[in-house]
Amino acid sequence: MNIKSAKLIVKDGCLICPKCGRGKVLKLNPETRAKDLTVFCKVCKQESVVNIDECLCLSACAT
Repeated sequence: MNIKSAKLIVKDGCLICPKCGRGKVLKLNPETRAKDLTVFCKVCKQESVVNIDECLCLSACAT
């Protein structure tokens, strides 16, 4: 199994596709945590497996 680790990008409270960098694949809340979550990008039509250990989004964390 080939495991590639990359920094996840968040824009406007949404996780951006780690493969193409254009599609929004998941809406994030401050409490969002996930391990081995499969997300699908409608733009590049590919699946990615992501791990979210801590809040990635400053705008989602703002109260």
